[in-house]
Amino acid sequence: MAFKEFVFLFLFLLHVASSRNGGMVKGNDLNNLISEKQIEPRIKSIETKHGDIYDCVNIYEQPSLKHPSLKDHTIEMRPSNKVRDILAKIHSKKLPPGFRYAKIELDEECPQGTIPILRVTHNDIPGNVSNLNKPQFSTLQSNGGLEFAGLLTKTTPDKRYYSTIAGINVYNPKVGPRQYSSASVAVEAGDGPNFNQIQVGWIVNPDLYGDTRTHWFMQWTSDVRNITGCFNLNCGGFVQTNTQVPVGGAIDKVSVYNTNEQVVLRFGLLQDTGGKWWVVYNDNIDPIGYWPATEFKELVEGADTLKWGGYVFTQPGDNTDPPMGSGHFDDGAYIRTCFMNQVQYTDSNFDVKSPTDVQIIMSEPYLVGDNSYKNDTQGYSFRFGGPP
Repeated sequence: MAFKEFVFLFLFLLHVASSRNGGMVKGNDLNNLISEKQIEPRIKSIETKHGDIYDCVNIYEQPSLKHPSLKDHTIEMRPSNKVRDILAKIHSKKLPPGFRYAKIELDEECPQGTIPILRVTHNDIPGNVSNLNKPQFSTLQSNGGLEFAGLLTKTTPDKRYYSTIAGINVYNPKVGPRQYSSASVAVEAGDGPNFNQIQVGWIVNPDLYGDTRTHWFMQWTSDVRNITGCFNLNCGGFVQTNTQVPVGGAIDKVSVYNTNEQVVLRFGLLQDTGGKWWVVYNDNIDPIGYWPATEFKELVEGADTLKWGGYVFTQPGDNTDPPMGSGHFDDGAYIRTCFMNQVQYTDSNFDVKSPTDVQIIMSEPYLVGDNSYKNDTQGYSFRFGGPP
């Protein structure tokens, strides 16, 4: 048996055994187990009910590692114990009765040592398994047509933030051509040409995805690579580690207006030792991945501003606006108005806290209301959005 086939069989058997035992290969154990030359670029494909095909690609063949700045990067598979302790505190909070988490995982898991990457076409092209290898940006840039409604912390020179997390109510607002509507949590630092930002949340953006489904997304601005408005894996910089969550994947079930069928997607951004930022979701202790410290200058020492809320974009010159959130604003009901709950962050002492000093931002005609700590179940929450 050839060495390559032997390694593949060994990894497959190890994956089966770990699945049966409820275990996973973690951290440096995985780094020691695989190398770029030991796994074929694609060893499995997973098709969703919508016809999307994800190829399980060697984790060291992912797009971000093609960039010169990450050429010799060693992937870290899990956060430090410090971050995991924070996650344990955050995950002790449960959803309100009747609410449920959004599903962003694939029905199948990629084998250990690989990650799911969206295929460029439905054709079997061994040398080109992903459209994400092409550096491309969303054609929708915030050149005057971007509106925000939500909360942000008041920036002061003596304050730094090292994580943010919130449950985000998921909807599917109707948007027109060259428009989008989203809701996200964000960390920011610096300003002008030194501005750094990371956003994570959900979005409806036909121009980016080619459909009107709700997708979870990441977006960031880096002064190191001089990129603005980079979505998902299109620009490189994010290192994916999760074997079952595809970056930018569609969300099957969303909230139903004025019913108890409320779907929540909890996202968190947490800074770890050395300046990297991890993204985590729902109650899953295993992150989706991270941005290495080399991707930012200002965010390496923590964030100076945190932001929570909704965005809508309309191309300048377009007289129509898309709805934000549920497309309704009723300050008295969670089942009718898009909301964020269990809004939390960590300060310079890495204590988990609820916001106490925030600024409300409202862009007409979108509104923000009821921002306060409610109870242990809802935590600090607020409502936002509305019709165009």
